[in-house]
Amino acid sequence: MTACVSLGTHPPVVADRPDFSEGTEHIAPGHWQVEAGTTYAQEGDVTSVNVGELLTRVGLTPRLELRFVGNSVVHTRVGHGPWRWDREDALLGFKFGILDASEHPSWTPAFSIIVGSSLPSGTGELQAPHAQPEVKLLAAWVIDKRVALTSNVNYARAYTGTRSIDEYSTSASFGFTLTERVGAFAELFAFAPRDGSGQLRKFANTGLSLHLRPDLQLDARIGAGPSTKMGDHFVGVGVVQRW
Repeated sequence: MTACVSLGTHPPVVADRPDFSEGTEHIAPGHWQVEAGTTYAQEGDVTSVNVGELLTRVGLTPRLELRFVGNSVVHTRVGHGPWRWDREDALLGFKFGILDASEHPSWTPAFSIIVGSSLPSGTGELQAPHAQPEVKLLAAWVIDKRVALTSNVNYARAYTGTRSIDEYSTSASFGFTLTERVGAFAELFAFAPRDGSGQLRKFANTGLSLHLRPDLQLDARIGAGPSTKMGDHFVGVGVVQRW
């Protein structure tokens, strides 16, 4: 989530993309928002292209939104081998606002929580045999009128392709308002899978968002990790539309 961009008196769209961190803001009742994109990633000798990244958000009450993540299509290739594709599981969840953000710089954070579960609707190694729950605690601080900080602490029951494991993750994302229409972010995030490896997978990324209209946003991002020695990296673009 990049810092909010002001476009006159019309509240700007606030998206949960393009960074990893989920924002504390929720969709107002009577409105809905679609966020989508694609990401190219290189990790070791594995190349992947994720197409879809579809998140639909519907405002139910002043503090509650319904969230549905569609089945992204993931194209994967190992080395110079053939490409294969599978669909990720869909996900259904809710975001609940606990404490609203201050309109002025403050060290008192806004808090929200996301609870949800995957729906076994994917294909191949990306389809879990049963629902996988997740919980995310979201916090955000307004540092000044052009800078905000968002942080997440997450738990998910993740499927590795052969078994389900507990996975913890956390993030910190600084959002910047550059101009009336352009925002930016810089972020660190990490995963700690409880798979017996003891490995902490760390990532860093940055990106931009462009507000063409108050209800329409385009975005782009680029990042590295978990191993910069191997040249691991990812790039992505996306679009957000609110109604």
